[in-house]
Amino acid sequence: MRLVRHSRLWLALLAEILLLLFLHRFDDWRYAEMPVRFVETAVFCGIAWFAATSYFGQFPAGKSATAIFWSVAILLRIAALPLEPGDDFWRYQWEGKIQNAGFNPYALAPNDERLTAMRAEFPDWSRINHRDYSAIYPPGIELIFRALSRFSAGLVIYKLLFALADLGVIALLLRLIGNRERYHDAAWYAWNPLVVYSFAGAAHFDSLMILPMVAAILCFVRSRAATDLNLRWRQAIAGAVALGAAISIKLVPILLLPACVFALGTCAWALALSLAIPVLLSLPFAMPRVPIWESLGQFVYVARVNDAFWWIVEETFWPNPHQKNYSYNIIIIAAVVLVAFVFLRNWRRGLFWSLGTALVLSPVLHPWYVTWILPLAAWRRVAAWQVLSVTIFAYYLFWDERLFLLPWHSEPWLRGFIFLPPLVVAVVSLFRSSRTQSRDPAESS
Repeated sequence: MRLVRHSRLWLALLAEILLLLFLHRFDDWRYAEMPVRFVETAVFCGIAWFAATSYFGQFPAGKSATAIFWSVAILLRIAALPLEPGDDFWRYQWEGKIQNAGFNPYALAPNDERLTAMRAEFPDWSRINHRDYSAIYPPGIELIFRALSRFSAGLVIYKLLFALADLGVIALLLRLIGNRERYHDAAWYAWNPLVVYSFAGAAHFDSLMILPMVAAILCFVRSRAATDLNLRWRQAIAGAVALGAAISIKLVPILLLPACVFALGTCAWALALSLAIPVLLSLPFAMPRVPIWESLGQFVYVARVNDAFWWIVEETFWPNPHQKNYSYNIIIIAAVVLVAFVFLRNWRRGLFWSLGTALVLSPVLHPWYVTWILPLAAWRRVAAWQVLSVTIFAYYLFWDERLFLLPWHSEPWLRGFIFLPPLVVAVVSLFRSSRTQSRDPAESS
């Protein structure tokens, strides 16, 4: 019986690795038929991952499980390295290049006439997206772009950096979970094809944000567990610094601040550092003389694609013909604050629900955005987000514009494919949880 279980694990892992390698055949989306084949292969890869991770949960804990866990995690990321990057990558290189030439990426959009000479020296100029907008990323990641450009880092270096940060997330997640079954739980993140593709394949930098975010949560957990007041403050300060670093790379972790206040209690004053660090890192870009957040605000105001919720509202009782997002962003902030108060006595759930609420209410849901919550989903053992991490691959069908009346416009069948399976899993999980608590009054109390 054990041999059968182990053979199933190896077959599922082999299928996932081979399907991930096979994605390279379909990652050139200049050819019309490629996005459909890419999505088909990615979804099957996700199914193989589900099978492999489930079978791994039946594998006995110990040195063998540890070796399998890390070997597969590393091998998957190596397999993803040959994949074509997303179009954001060329923006990373461009903004690093102009910084080293003495230009401020927050002051000049790529189309600015003062950068004409720079454009002639940049062979991938035509691949840069949103060329009418100046930099929309926070100052921490812009400084990283500058450092990478100074050493003329190519695509492989970027991918290796993002993959190494991702492996660091896995190491921290193991500490955060902490129990004997931690490798089984962490595999839901470590072996996830969306995670592997987003960082080692498509070269999105979000792993650099997730790493300090998870480090901050780990510090907050240790702060709450500490009995010594000095140790509690040290952990709170370390967590606040890590959270500030995460915010400096991508603004999303700022939405965790209300829940973090309740997590730290009397040590919550340390969170002032989480806001001070992004401000300090903005100074090299001439803030406040240069409004470095203005371009981000303009972009967020109009960016709209693949939202999970607002399209229902707009097509029923609240039309939004100009697709403006200002009111939605205000609602997200209010909802996150409300969630923090709802989970006042369970701040760990508050962190998870704060980030989950923000993603559900976001007017933009790119696949790599889902990776933000996946470490917490593995930690909290929430299956619905794992399912979404597979179905969200259908987003890449947007590159095949023949499927849609308008580019980047989701048809109902596509929304149903992406969102209905995780919704069904969430409902079933809630039903099972309520039944379990009704059977065990002590647990529910």
